[in-house]
This record gives sequence, C-alpha cells and structure tokens, in this order.
Amino acid sequence: MTNKERYAEFCRLHPEMPVMMQPWWLEAVCAGKEWDVMLFTAEDLNITGMDSEQVVAVLPYLLRKRLWMRFIIMPQLTMFGGAWLDSCVQANPNAQELLSKLLTKRLRSLKPAYYYQQFAIGNPMPHWMQKRRFTIEPRVTYRLDVVGMDSPDNDFSKNKLRQLHKAEELMADNEMSAEEFYHFLTACLRERGREVTYSRELLLVLERKTRRAEASAFIRIKEPASDQQPERTVAAAFVVWDRHSLYYLIPAYLPSAAKSGASARLAYEAMQLARQKNLLFDFEGGNDDEGIANHYKQLGGQPVTYYSVRKMYNPLFAVLLKLNAWKEKKFKG
Repeated sequence: MTNKERYAEFCRLHPEMPVMMQPWWLEAVCAGKEWDVMLFTAEDLNITGMDSEQVVAVLPYLLRKRLWMRFIIMPQLTMFGGAWLDSCVQANPNAQELLSKLLTKRLRSLKPAYYYQQFAIGNPMPHWMQKRRFTIEPRVTYRLDVVGMDSPDNDFSKNKLRQLHKAEELMADNEMSAEEFYHFLTACLRERGREVTYSRELLLVLERKTRRAEASAFIRIKEPASDQQPERTVAAAFVVWDRHSLYYLIPAYLPSAAKSGASARLAYEAMQLARQKNLLFDFEGGNDDEGIANHYKQLGGQPVTYYSVRKMYNPLFAVLLKLNAWKEKKFKG
C-alpha cells in the first residue's frame, strides 16, 4: 500500500478527524500540486500492546516550489492540518515527545525552505514542536454551541437582532449550485474592489467531493421580487461539516444590500442547519480581521484558540514572504 492508501485507511478508522484532513478533501484542494503524508507506526513511537506496523500518527502536507526553494504550507480553504494522533498517542507524553523528534527529522529530510501548518484545536503537538525550536503562534476561531439553545439567535447582540428582524421578509433556500455561488461570490468581492483568491475549478471540485461525502451545503438568502426589481440573491454561504462541527467556510454578502439584514439572516440559517445536525457551529476564522471578529462576536461566537507551527529553514524565503505580504496588503487596500 502507498502512504496515501494507508492514510485513507487511518482516516477511515478515525472518523473523528476534521473534514479538512480527509484524503478526498486534500485531493480537491491540492489538485495539480504535490501533497503527501508522513506515517508513524506503533514501533516508531515505542507503543506496545498492538501491531508494530499499525499507524498511530499522521502528518499530511502540501509541498510547493518557488524558484529553487521548496516549502510546506496550508492548502487553500483549509483550516486544520498538521499531525493527527491516535488516542494511544494522545494519552502518552513520551510518545508525543518521540513523535516531535521524528517529525523534526523527517521535515528536515524534505529540505524545505519554510514550514507552516495549523494544528487542530486541542492538539498537543505544537507545544512539543516549540521545544524543538519551531515557532508556534495562537490563532483564533469563533464557535457557538447551538445544539442546546431554544433558538440560535439567543446570543445575538441587540444590533444583530435588529438586523435579523429586518431580514424577516427575505427568503432562504439550499438550491444554489456551485457555479452560481462562485459567480455570486465574485460579484460580492468586486463590489469591494477585491477578487476571489482561488479558482472556480477548485471550488467546483471541492463542492462535488464534499457533496458526495454528504458533508456540505449552500445556503442562499434572496430578496423577493418587487415592482422595482426582480428576485435577487443578496447573501450566500458554502458550509461544510464533520462529526463535530459545521464550518461557515465561505460566506458572501452584497455590500449594496447591507441594510437588508441579510448577513445576520445568513448566519442564522447556517446555525439552524448546525443545530439540526447536532453540531457545533464554527465561524472558521476571524483571527486576522478585527471587523470580521467583531461581527462574529455579535453573532454569539466565542473565541477558541488553536495553534500554527512554523520554521524558517532558509532566510531567503523570509524575503519572499514579506514581498507576498506587501502585495496582499496593497491589493486589499
């Protein structure tokens, strides 16, 4: 069996893994790119009482190239990556320490100029990697437990409740296609002077694979037709889920319809879906934009910390990172 085949089997045996670490998700978001996975067995980590060749920890990774340098980064539209541990490793600090040593060695053998991954919430490995001179940084997502609520809007701020009240005449459905969503997302961003940062093909492939896994949906909010204009879409979101959480992966709103309350209605409908599926609701971000973070807080989101892990192997790559950050800032500005 290849590493990827063994990884697929590991994922089958660990259905609690995040949707964004499933092999079919990685095939979608890494299409046309080089990705692989490191596997660690019970023998590697000195774990007794099981088959020595049984895989007990994994680390999938995307390897990119620019100029003469290779580097490991997170795929697009992917919140969690890094290592995932079997329960026998989760409960064994000695195995975790050994895993950090082996990870360090195997990463170095790939000769990357740079390494960056975001580890899932509650993963102990970032702190072990920090001891091996990797840099870890806290990141924040916003989550809301909607399952036990009488209504998902219980924690909305007064401002968001007013917006939701305004949006009562809007209509919600799940009938949008991936093609329609991409065109709508493009229109929303262009109103803000921005562009979509990933391809139409990536979204279409990801939607197809998540739909086959029964792990995604589109939510659409529409204004009813009037004498002045036909029915139109004013907000939409692509949401995905696993056995633990529903992720508000790609929300989009028309700036020209901001006063309609569509953004609050969109979040409300997504929360209703999470509640129906007995899942936590995860806004999937808010770490890098104060305005977005405040929006999520007003919708009831509570900050939850997870960690990124990075290491600069080649100082020249830092120049490329700074240049790329400057271009992104100029583009957004």
